[in-house]
Amino acid sequence: MSNQQQNGQIVLISLLVLSIATTIALSLIGRSTTDVAISNQITESTRAFSAAEAGIEEALKSGVGTSGAQVLTAGVSYTVAKADIGGAAGAYVFPKKVSRGVTETLWLVNHNPDGSLSETPTYTAAGIDVCWSGESTTPAMSVSIFYKTAGGSYRVARGSYDPDSTRALTNNFSAVTATTGGCGAGTGTTYKQTISFAGFSPAIVPATDTILMMRLAPVYADTNLAVSATSALPLQGSKLESTGISGTGITRKIVVYQQYRSPPSVFDSVIYSQGSFGH
Repeated sequence: MSNQQQNGQIVLISLLVLSIATTIALSLIGRSTTDVAISNQITESTRAFSAAEAGIEEALKSGVGTSGAQVLTAGVSYTVAKADIGGAAGAYVFPKKVSRGVTETLWLVNHNPDGSLSETPTYTAAGIDVCWSGESTTPAMSVSIFYKTAGGSYRVARGSYDPDSTRALTNNFSAVTATTGGCGAGTGTTYKQTISFAGFSPAIVPATDTILMMRLAPVYADTNLAVSATSALPLQGSKLESTGISGTGITRKIVVYQQYRSPPSVFDSVIYSQGSFGH
């Protein structure tokens, strides 16, 4: 083989090695650039999330939203919007899915500014619809209504409702009012039970009896809950929505539902009377 041919092969091999090296170098540079960009984005995202958390903490302490953007550090700020939940007629959807055996409270009287109950008739409609979602295991619903009679006695009325007609033969739950449609589009519910206050024994008279609260507990499965009210519901609490903004414009949002305090689930299984615990 001549020197000229050998030199040509060396040049080709050199070009090939150089091309491979260049490709690897460009790949490493590109990857490094991407890693830096991702790292910066994560950092800015963390700053925005931390700002949103700071906004929630401040709103929980002050009880109000912000009138504008609140600056934490240069370029990092948050805004908090506060809105009432409940307080209107129509469908009210509970904020989160309710686990079986866990009790949710629907307040049917107003709360005073200090958080205590008004205990004067507030929700005076003849009834209310309770709705829940269909799941792989059909949920049933246990309903307890706590009220104060016109004579000043505290009482509770209870009902249990099961869409599964076969299962209801053994658990003695009542059939539901409807097995389709729930409380309407947008509520994510399938089953509906119309609660008529006059249907309990003794009958509840909303105009004179003070209906304090309705306690709802899913049985057999977790479910989404909603109610449909024919008149305005009392307020159920507030919704805090905090948006944090980083210096590069990345936003992160945190939503917190601050509902009025209610008794724990064990409250519904306790035997109690109007007398003191010492009696």
